[in-house]
Amino acid sequence: MQPYDKQSISRFTPRFLILLYLFCTTTANAGEREDYTFAYKLYEKKAYAVAKDQFKIFIQKYPESKNADDARLLIGESALNLEQYGIAIQNFKRLTSEYPNSSLRLDAVRGTAISWFRQGKYTESIKGFQEFWEAATEDISSYSPEVIAESIYLIGESYEKLGLYQKSREYYDQVLTDYSQTKQSADALYSIAWVDYRLKKFQQAHDQLLLFVDQYPDHSAAIEATYRAAESLFQMYKWQQAQIEFQQFIDRYQNHSHQDQNLLKQYITDARFRLGECYFQQKMMTEARDTFTYLLDESEKSSLSAEAQYWIGEILAEENKVNEAIYEYQKVIRLYPDSTVADNAQYGIAMVYFNIGTNTQDYTEAKTAFKLVADDLNSELSDAARFRMGECFRLSREFNSAILNYQKVREDSPYSDDAQYQIAISYFELRDYQSAASVIKSLLKLTPNTDLKPYALYHLGLSHFNLRQYSESALAFDNYFTALDDRKLPTTSADEALYWKARALFEAENYNEVIMVCNTLIQKHPESQFRQQADFFIAESTYWQEESKPAYQSARQKYQDLLDKEPDEEWAEKYRFGIGWTYFSEAVLSDGNEQDRLYEQAVTSWQEMIKKHPSGSYSDQAQYHQGVAQSNLRRYQKAINTFSELLQTYQTSNWRDDAQYQIGWSFYKLERYNDAIMAFQEQLRSFPASQLEPKAIFGIANAYFKLGKYASAITEYRRVIENFPNLKLQMGRPGAEKTFDLRPEAQYYVAESYINLKNYQKAVQGYQEVIEHYPKSMWADDAQYGIATAYEDQGKSQQALQAYNHLIKNYPDSLLAPDVQIHIGRFYFIEKNYSRAISEFQKVIDQYGRSESSSLARYHIGKSYLEIGSFKQAISAFEKVSKKSELAATSRYEAGYVWYNKNNPGRNLERAITAFLLVAREYPSSNDAPQALLLAGNCNQELLRWSEAAEIYRTILDKYDSSEQAKMTQLLLGHVYRAQKQYSKAISAYAKIRDGGSDQYPVEIVIDAELRLAETLSLNGQHYEAGSTYLRVRHLREQHSPLTALHAAVRAADAYVKAKKELLAKDSYEDAISLYQNYISSVNTNQKKDWDQLHQYAAKMYQELLQKIQ
Repeated sequence: MQPYDKQSISRFTPRFLILLYLFCTTTANAGEREDYTFAYKLYEKKAYAVAKDQFKIFIQKYPESKNADDARLLIGESALNLEQYGIAIQNFKRLTSEYPNSSLRLDAVRGTAISWFRQGKYTESIKGFQEFWEAATEDISSYSPEVIAESIYLIGESYEKLGLYQKSREYYDQVLTDYSQTKQSADALYSIAWVDYRLKKFQQAHDQLLLFVDQYPDHSAAIEATYRAAESLFQMYKWQQAQIEFQQFIDRYQNHSHQDQNLLKQYITDARFRLGECYFQQKMMTEARDTFTYLLDESEKSSLSAEAQYWIGEILAEENKVNEAIYEYQKVIRLYPDSTVADNAQYGIAMVYFNIGTNTQDYTEAKTAFKLVADDLNSELSDAARFRMGECFRLSREFNSAILNYQKVREDSPYSDDAQYQIAISYFELRDYQSAASVIKSLLKLTPNTDLKPYALYHLGLSHFNLRQYSESALAFDNYFTALDDRKLPTTSADEALYWKARALFEAENYNEVIMVCNTLIQKHPESQFRQQADFFIAESTYWQEESKPAYQSARQKYQDLLDKEPDEEWAEKYRFGIGWTYFSEAVLSDGNEQDRLYEQAVTSWQEMIKKHPSGSYSDQAQYHQGVAQSNLRRYQKAINTFSELLQTYQTSNWRDDAQYQIGWSFYKLERYNDAIMAFQEQLRSFPASQLEPKAIFGIANAYFKLGKYASAITEYRRVIENFPNLKLQMGRPGAEKTFDLRPEAQYYVAESYINLKNYQKAVQGYQEVIEHYPKSMWADDAQYGIATAYEDQGKSQQALQAYNHLIKNYPDSLLAPDVQIHIGRFYFIEKNYSRAISEFQKVIDQYGRSESSSLARYHIGKSYLEIGSFKQAISAFEKVSKKSELAATSRYEAGYVWYNKNNPGRNLERAITAFLLVAREYPSSNDAPQALLLAGNCNQELLRWSEAAEIYRTILDKYDSSEQAKMTQLLLGHVYRAQKQYSKAISAYAKIRDGGSDQYPVEIVIDAELRLAETLSLNGQHYEAGSTYLRVRHLREQHSPLTALHAAVRAADAYVKAKKELLAKDSYEDAISLYQNYISSVNTNQKKDWDQLHQYAAKMYQELLQKIQ
């Protein structure tokens, strides 16, 4: 790891030396002792090859010797010293296996670990040293701290070699903690500094290195440690501190008596180079130049001279001394053509031209110089030069040539990611956004950790935006912020990225996210140039985030708040335009007076905007939408004036064709169909290329249709169909468009026109064309319905039925389907096939149970059951009609009437009364309520419950006095009073009808009331008044009913008789007889018997009266 020569690894432990001593002093075979001693002496003299052989011979001669394990160990040690690591490991392992109880076993384990370490098998060496360390720790007296510390240190070194720096540091720390007094502690401290350096923890490395030098100033690594401490500062770009320490290094060691003067001189030179670079980085160009000039003078035309000369060129280039820099670079090329910096100098020349590049000529010279380097594929700067050539072309806006050069940069080059990025940028400048996005994605896939990642993601976001891939754009900007990690980039600011992300989300209609992103922009970058845009998009997104009144009101407040800040003209206009839109949109969701008020506010807002910004970017739009608002207010003439003003004022507006179209539409709404036709025709003449052309033709057709000019309407509708085969119009409000095809509707109204012309054959054909050509349009089911009704109009019931069934089958989800199914049921009802009718009505309930039609179906089921006499089922069906249905009151009335029905075997007046009163109570405003009460009163009358009946009748007269039922009720109230012998009340009730006369009551009720009044007066003893009342009927109702007049004349005479007014009675009988004689000849047979009976009675009573008078 370190270039200095560390201390030699200790080979023998004290335990081994003691054993050797014992062997030499104890009694042994003289030959054995001498052979061993000879081999050992060779070992001591470092004659390892011979010693190894002699120890091997010793073991062969004396296999049972007590020193055979010693010999085996020394064979391994000799091989280790000869760097024959495989043989060493083999012998060390033989010792551990053949002599498992040998006291030298751990030395063999340690020898094996050392061999593995020197072979570079660090994983195996760690295991060996670990085994030795653990065992030696248990027998601490047998091994010196130095040996144990060395093993721990070498474990750390093994981990360091494996690149496991944190792990290695643990073992270096172990040495410093537990064996601080051993000589390995210095190495451990130095190695810790190197670990920090490797981990780029340069400040920690710097501090550790200085600590090492301070504690071990005479260590062989002290000089390098001092240099490396300054280098650590250099790596941290702490140029001033590094400069000081490099200078201190030079001052301290330039006259040092180091054993290796060449090495020391190299360190001094390197330090001086670094010193020059520090000056350079601090812009201390004079000092930097002096330093490199000194190096140049000292180097005596060596490789060092070339480098110093190169740096002089670099300094002059940095000082923008163009010609001088080029001259110095050229000296490198001329004087040191074979040096390693010759191509750097050529590259430097190119960079000088590149950096002063302001025109094509500068970049041309730069390209020429770069090409010399780029074409030398053996140069380390070849790819850099090729990349710069691409840059020259890009900055000259020759993007295709730039791409070609960028593509020549090799994939394994450090410039590969830069080249790919600039390829993407070049495509972006060419507006080939698809290629730009593709290259950026490839770049991020191949080099996910590139420093260019945030820049690439930023342009990926913009590329997707320009491709209208808004969700992908927003995601790219999300990834940009993840990659940015709070950094500040010079060319892609975070606030700008937030702005474009908000724009992408806005176009993707993710308005809640837009608001959050814009708020983030405002909070984090309050002074951003995009602040105003962010405020605006918050207001815009508030408007668009949901179609609700609170959203529009909130957006309006935000626009107003922004307007109150007195922005510049452009933004003020935008805010005012937005305020108008919020009023307009809120009006769309409102109704009645509130809707009109909001449209008024929209008009006022836009008028104020136009007044303040008459030449603004939005003034023509505001004028147009003002007219639309007036049209929605049904102020069509004002709308026409507004649209006309737009045509006169804004000659270049894109809204002119819309305005002319709206003039036609406004005339149409005023039912000035001829004017509408003229306006639409003007639209066609003035704006022949307008997308509204088919709508204008369609408007003409509709106007002819309204005028009853169906032949002309058909002609215009056919123009829409035939002249615009690929018609797709944009409909809806701005920002929420949808395509809409007029042709199906036009074809439908062709058929409708034929219906009005009574040409049913062509009408059916027209409807069929809608179905055939536009089967998925919203008019297809209407057309099928039209076919059915056309057949019905012709009396072709079976064909109509088939058409209805076809609609049900082919358009089961049509809004017409429930009503059509009702039609089918009614068809069978009319045919008196009530069972089939019930079945068809039941289909409505089963398939469209939640629709209003299901209630209508239940009602018709009740009617059908009633027709077949199934009274209970009829009642059940009527009662199942939804209480919220429009038929709820009628169906419950019908249920009550079934109970009241005299044909019902289960007739129950009590239940009828309950049902009728329920209708009046739960549906008091329905038309059925007074009728239900009337029948409830009738039921009570029938049950002789006169008081209850009277109470119900009075309720009708109080609550429903203007209803038709109230007229009959007034009569029935008199009947009830009379039945209770409350004659005065009855007289009053009848008298009210008499007084109202036929102007207020049907004449039949008036006659009946007058007759009943006369009868009641008579019952009350008021015979004279009764007679006068009868005479009223006689004279006033003769024309309506002569028989009634005859009856009244006879009864009047009777009343006068009872009142003892004989003369009046005589006159009345005579009048009755005369009336009979006048009409009897014309009386029809059915009534003649009644006439005769009254005549006979009158004649008889008249004779009796004459006799009495005489």
